[in-house]
Amino acid sequence: MIAESFAVFLLAIALDIFLGEMPARVHPVVWIGKLIAFLRARASPSRTSGIILAAIVIVTTVLVGHFLVKAAGYIPFLALIVSAYLLKSTFAIRCLLQVSHDIGQMIDTDMEGAKSMLPALVGRDTSTLTKSQASSAVIESLSENYVDSILSPIFYYLLFSPLGLGLEAALAFKAISTMDSMIGYKTKGLKEIGFAGARLDDLANFIPARLSIYLIALARPDRANAALRAAFRYHGRTPSPNSGWPMAACAGSLGIRLDKPGYYVLLDEGDEPETKDVPRALRLMQMTITITLAAALLLLSYSTEIFLKA
Repeated sequence: MIAESFAVFLLAIALDIFLGEMPARVHPVVWIGKLIAFLRARASPSRTSGIILAAIVIVTTVLVGHFLVKAAGYIPFLALIVSAYLLKSTFAIRCLLQVSHDIGQMIDTDMEGAKSMLPALVGRDTSTLTKSQASSAVIESLSENYVDSILSPIFYYLLFSPLGLGLEAALAFKAISTMDSMIGYKTKGLKEIGFAGARLDDLANFIPARLSIYLIALARPDRANAALRAAFRYHGRTPSPNSGWPMAACAGSLGIRLDKPGYYVLLDEGDEPETKDVPRALRLMQMTITITLAAALLLLSYSTEIFLKA
């Protein structure tokens, strides 16, 4: 069981790094989004409806994934491929790094193009952003999405793999995360129906967000103390109970001030971010992701060894 989890995880990483994102028509997360949109269009804007919607989305996602793997098990090695394919859909390493890199380059060469692409990463008005503010936005998104798009699904896969439910746990997290990104807003029509999804997302990311600061600190040992100090001092400035942890740690590690105008400033004493800081942030997060994947593989390898000896 654990040995299979190791193989699935290794193959999922390879699929993500070498192939990137799947076509939309066969992307599991796209289909989760379609289910959320279908249910939302038919639900009343109440918290009760939101709870029912969340339960249906999570249960459906987990059961479909589970039975797809079971059905594939009748053909040798197909269950491994299907499991890896589904697990890969829960995290987005190559996509996050590539989009952040591309927008970072555009800030210097085509600011208007960068402004038009930034909404793919951030949920703010980008029309009036300066180069410094745009650079800050990319770095904020890169560090925040490291948790939501990489660390958290891997965390739950590792946590539940000993029970043989690693894939199901990762899929459940992705269903919650997708709900939060689609309906977890405090706007009219969404505040009530999206409440359950948003609170589940806060809960699901609670431990990974706090774990992330130590992984970011390990990625740049010479700035580890600065990263941790910034995380503990500034994490509470963001509206989200989780996003401030990795963003503040990243700010501390890089020694720059991250600023979302009208909302928060992280690391008051930091330097104003410049476009050259985006590649620095990318290198930092690439190392953080490498450490995350290495640690995950070591944990799965160790668990496999114990399982085989038992």
